[in-house]
Amino acid sequence: MKRVMIQEKLKQLQIDVDKIVLGDFDAIGEYTAKKTRDQGTDNYNKIGCFFRPNYERGILMYHMIQKLKFESVLEIGFGRGYSTFCMAKAMCDLNIDGKITTVDPSISEEFLNQLTTVFPAEWFGKINFVRATSSDYFKDLGEETFDFIYIDGDHRYEFVKKDWENTKNRFKTALLFDDYTEDKNIQDIECSKLIDQIEDYNKELIIGDRRIFFDDRGIPDEKINYGQVLITR
Repeated sequence: MKRVMIQEKLKQLQIDVDKIVLGDFDAIGEYTAKKTRDQGTDNYNKIGCFFRPNYERGILMYHMIQKLKFESVLEIGFGRGYSTFCMAKAMCDLNIDGKITTVDPSISEEFLNQLTTVFPAEWFGKINFVRATSSDYFKDLGEETFDFIYIDGDHRYEFVKKDWENTKNRFKTALLFDDYTEDKNIQDIECSKLIDQIEDYNKELIIGDRRIFFDDRGIPDEKINYGQVLITR
Protein backbone atom coordinates (compact mmCIF):
# COMPACT_ATOMS: atom_id res chain seq x y z
CA MET A 1 0.00 0.00 0.00
CA LYS A 2 1.28 3.44 -0.90
CA ARG A 3 2.43 5.50 2.11
CA VAL A 4 2.27 9.31 1.99
CA MET A 5 2.93 12.02 4.57
CA ILE A 6 0.07 14.39 5.38
CA GLN A 7 2.05 17.37 4.05
CA GLU A 8 2.49 15.69 0.66
CA LYS A 9 -1.17 14.70 0.51
CA LEU A 10 -2.22 18.29 1.16
CA LYS A 11 0.16 19.48 -1.56
CA GLN A 12 -1.54 17.03 -3.95
CA LEU A 13 -4.78 18.83 -3.09
CA GLN A 14 -2.99 22.10 -3.98
CA ILE A 15 -2.99 23.31 -0.37
CA ASP A 16 -0.20 25.59 0.86
CA VAL A 17 0.65 23.85 4.13
CA ASP A 18 2.42 26.93 5.47
CA LYS A 19 -0.81 28.92 5.26
CA ILE A 20 -2.94 26.49 7.29
CA VAL A 21 -4.19 28.21 10.45
CA LEU A 22 -3.41 25.59 13.08
CA GLY A 23 -5.16 27.58 15.79
CA ASP A 24 -8.55 26.92 14.15
CA PHE A 25 -8.07 23.17 14.49
CA ASP A 26 -6.51 23.49 17.93
CA ALA A 27 -9.59 25.40 19.09
CA ILE A 28 -11.94 22.66 17.86
CA GLY A 29 -9.73 19.96 19.35
CA GLU A 30 -9.66 21.68 22.73
CA TYR A 31 -13.30 20.69 23.27
CA THR A 32 -13.51 17.52 21.18
CA ALA A 33 -10.17 15.73 20.88
CA LYS A 34 -7.57 16.73 23.46
CA LYS A 35 -6.48 13.76 25.55
CA THR A 36 -4.86 13.21 28.92
CA ARG A 37 -1.85 11.00 29.53
CA ASP A 38 -1.98 8.46 32.34
CA GLN A 39 -0.40 9.63 35.56
CA GLY A 40 2.88 7.90 36.37
CA THR A 41 3.84 7.22 32.76
CA ASP A 42 7.14 8.49 31.39
CA ASN A 43 5.43 10.87 28.96
CA TYR A 44 3.22 12.29 31.72
CA ASN A 45 6.23 12.85 33.97
CA LYS A 46 8.63 14.19 31.35
CA ILE A 47 6.45 15.81 28.68
CA GLY A 48 3.15 16.82 30.24
CA CYS A 49 -0.44 15.89 30.94
CA PHE A 50 -2.22 16.77 27.69
CA PHE A 51 -1.59 15.88 24.04
CA ARG A 52 -3.15 16.37 20.59
CA PRO A 53 -3.80 12.95 18.98
CA ASN A 54 -3.70 13.32 15.20
CA TYR A 55 -5.40 16.69 14.92
CA GLU A 56 -4.08 16.45 11.35
CA ARG A 57 -7.09 14.27 10.49
CA GLY A 58 -9.29 17.34 10.83
CA ILE A 59 -6.94 19.34 8.63
CA LEU A 60 -7.11 16.63 5.98
CA MET A 61 -10.89 16.34 5.93
CA TYR A 62 -11.38 20.11 6.03
CA HIS A 63 -9.27 20.55 2.92
CA MET A 64 -10.74 17.54 1.12
CA ILE A 65 -14.14 19.19 1.47
CA GLN A 66 -12.65 22.52 0.42
CA LYS A 67 -11.05 21.19 -2.77
CA LEU A 68 -13.43 18.38 -3.73
CA LYS A 69 -16.62 20.23 -2.74
CA PHE A 70 -18.27 17.32 -0.94
CA GLU A 71 -21.95 18.04 -0.36
CA SER A 72 -22.93 14.76 1.31
CA VAL A 73 -20.81 13.14 3.99
CA LEU A 74 -21.46 10.06 6.12
CA GLU A 75 -19.43 9.57 9.28
CA ILE A 76 -19.52 6.30 11.21
CA GLY A 77 -18.42 7.15 14.76
CA PHE A 78 -18.97 10.66 16.14
CA GLY A 79 -16.82 10.17 19.23
CA ARG A 80 -16.42 13.65 20.67
CA GLY A 81 -16.97 15.29 17.31
CA TYR A 82 -13.58 16.62 16.26
CA SER A 83 -13.78 15.40 12.66
CA THR A 84 -17.45 16.28 12.41
CA PHE A 85 -16.95 19.91 13.36
CA CYS A 86 -13.83 20.31 11.22
CA MET A 87 -15.92 19.21 8.23
CA ALA A 88 -18.85 21.42 9.25
CA LYS A 89 -16.51 24.40 9.48
CA ALA A 90 -15.25 23.63 5.97
CA MET A 91 -18.77 23.61 4.55
CA CYS A 92 -19.56 26.91 6.25
CA ASP A 93 -16.28 28.57 5.28
CA LEU A 94 -16.75 27.58 1.63
CA ASN A 95 -20.53 28.20 1.56
CA ILE A 96 -21.14 24.60 0.52
CA ASP A 97 -24.79 23.62 0.64
CA GLY A 98 -24.12 20.25 2.21
CA LYS A 99 -24.88 17.95 5.10
CA ILE A 100 -22.82 15.68 7.35
CA THR A 101 -24.64 12.68 8.79
CA THR A 102 -22.80 11.33 11.81
CA VAL A 103 -23.88 7.99 13.30
CA ASP A 104 -22.98 6.88 16.81
CA PRO A 105 -24.99 5.05 19.52
CA SER A 106 -23.31 7.12 22.25
CA ILE A 107 -24.08 10.66 21.09
CA SER A 108 -24.85 12.70 24.21
CA GLU A 109 -27.40 15.52 24.13
CA GLU A 110 -25.77 17.03 27.22
CA PHE A 111 -22.38 17.09 25.50
CA LEU A 112 -23.84 18.61 22.33
CA ASN A 113 -25.55 21.29 24.41
CA GLN A 114 -22.19 22.16 25.94
CA LEU A 115 -20.66 22.50 22.49
CA THR A 116 -23.39 24.92 21.40
CA THR A 117 -21.84 27.43 23.80
CA VAL A 118 -18.46 27.35 22.01
CA PHE A 119 -19.14 26.48 18.35
CA PRO A 120 -21.18 28.57 15.85
CA ALA A 121 -24.82 27.63 15.34
CA GLU A 122 -24.23 27.46 11.58
CA TRP A 123 -21.86 24.52 12.11
CA PHE A 124 -24.63 22.59 13.83
CA GLY A 125 -26.90 23.39 10.91
CA LYS A 126 -24.63 21.32 8.67
CA ILE A 127 -24.83 18.22 10.87
CA ASN A 128 -27.45 15.48 11.14
CA PHE A 129 -26.85 13.64 14.42
CA VAL A 130 -28.07 10.02 14.41
CA ARG A 131 -27.97 8.14 17.70
CA ALA A 132 -27.81 4.53 16.48
CA THR A 133 -25.42 1.72 15.72
CA SER A 134 -24.19 1.74 12.15
CA SER A 135 -25.87 -1.64 11.54
CA ASP A 136 -29.25 -0.24 12.57
CA TYR A 137 -28.71 2.91 10.53
CA PHE A 138 -28.05 0.98 7.33
CA LYS A 139 -31.11 -1.25 7.74
CA ASP A 140 -33.47 1.50 6.60
CA LEU A 141 -31.13 3.58 4.43
CA GLY A 142 -32.22 2.26 1.08
CA GLU A 143 -29.98 3.12 -1.87
CA GLU A 144 -28.65 6.47 -0.62
CA THR A 145 -25.05 7.33 -1.53
CA PHE A 146 -22.58 9.95 -0.30
CA ASP A 147 -19.74 11.95 -1.80
CA PHE A 148 -17.46 11.02 1.09
CA ILE A 149 -17.60 8.43 3.88
CA TYR A 150 -15.48 8.38 7.03
CA ILE A 151 -15.28 5.17 9.09
CA ASP A 152 -14.19 5.65 12.70
CA GLY A 153 -16.59 3.44 14.64
CA ASP A 154 -16.03 0.21 16.55
CA HIS A 155 -12.49 -0.87 15.62
CA ARG A 156 -12.94 -4.59 16.22
CA TYR A 157 -12.62 -6.63 13.04
CA GLU A 158 -16.19 -7.90 12.76
CA PHE A 159 -17.58 -4.38 13.09
CA VAL A 160 -15.07 -2.78 10.72
CA LYS A 161 -15.93 -5.49 8.21
CA LYS A 162 -19.66 -4.76 8.52
CA ASP A 163 -19.07 -1.04 8.12
CA TRP A 164 -17.03 -1.65 4.96
CA GLU A 165 -19.61 -4.00 3.48
CA ASN A 166 -22.33 -1.42 4.18
CA THR A 167 -20.41 1.49 2.66
CA LYS A 168 -18.23 0.17 -0.18
CA ASN A 169 -20.97 0.77 -2.75
CA ARG A 170 -22.20 4.04 -1.23
CA PHE A 171 -19.29 6.46 -1.69
CA LYS A 172 -19.03 8.46 -4.90
CA THR A 173 -15.55 9.93 -4.52
CA ALA A 174 -13.66 8.68 -1.47
CA LEU A 175 -13.81 6.72 1.76
CA LEU A 176 -11.43 7.21 4.68
CA PHE A 177 -10.65 4.67 7.40
CA ASP A 178 -9.24 5.85 10.72
CA ASP A 179 -6.69 4.02 12.87
CA TYR A 180 -4.76 1.79 10.50
CA THR A 181 -1.72 0.41 12.31
CA GLU A 182 1.08 -1.91 11.28
CA ASP A 183 1.18 -3.17 14.87
CA LYS A 184 -1.22 -6.11 14.73
CA ASN A 185 -1.12 -6.77 18.49
CA ILE A 186 -3.10 -3.76 19.76
CA GLN A 187 -6.23 -5.07 21.43
CA ASP A 188 -9.53 -4.15 19.73
CA ILE A 189 -7.82 -1.98 17.07
CA GLU A 190 -8.26 -4.31 14.11
CA CYS A 191 -8.97 -1.92 11.23
CA SER A 192 -5.77 -2.91 9.44
CA LYS A 193 -6.82 -6.56 9.26
CA LEU A 194 -9.87 -5.63 7.20
CA ILE A 195 -8.16 -2.90 5.17
CA ASP A 196 -5.38 -5.29 4.13
CA GLN A 197 -8.05 -7.59 2.68
CA ILE A 198 -9.62 -4.92 0.47
CA GLU A 199 -8.92 -5.49 -3.22
CA ASP A 200 -9.81 -3.71 -6.48
CA TYR A 201 -9.65 -0.24 -4.89
CA ASN A 202 -6.85 2.30 -4.63
CA LYS A 203 -5.48 2.42 -1.06
CA GLU A 204 -3.24 5.08 0.40
CA LEU A 205 -1.88 5.20 3.96
CA ILE A 206 -1.69 8.83 5.09
CA ILE A 207 0.72 9.46 7.97
CA GLY A 208 -0.52 12.44 9.94
CA ASP A 209 -0.26 12.19 13.72
CA ARG A 210 1.69 15.23 14.94
CA ARG A 211 3.44 15.65 11.61
CA ILE A 212 2.14 19.24 11.29
CA PHE A 213 1.34 20.02 14.92
CA PHE A 214 4.37 19.96 17.22
CA ASP A 215 5.24 16.43 18.35
CA ASP A 216 6.41 16.72 21.95
CA ARG A 217 7.43 13.03 21.82
CA GLY A 218 10.03 13.71 19.14
CA ILE A 219 9.11 10.65 17.04
CA PRO A 220 10.61 10.87 13.50
CA ASP A 221 8.46 10.33 10.41
CA GLU A 222 9.87 6.91 9.63
CA LYS A 223 8.95 5.61 13.10
CA ILE A 224 5.24 6.41 12.77
CA ASN A 225 3.58 3.14 11.72
CA TYR A 226 -0.08 4.12 11.76
CA GLY A 227 -2.41 6.55 10.04
CA GLN A 228 -5.57 6.83 7.98
CA VAL A 229 -6.27 4.93 4.79
CA LEU A 230 -7.89 6.70 1.87
CA ILE A 231 -9.91 4.46 -0.46
CA THR A 232 -10.80 5.49 -3.99
CA ARG A 233 -12.10 3.57 -6.97
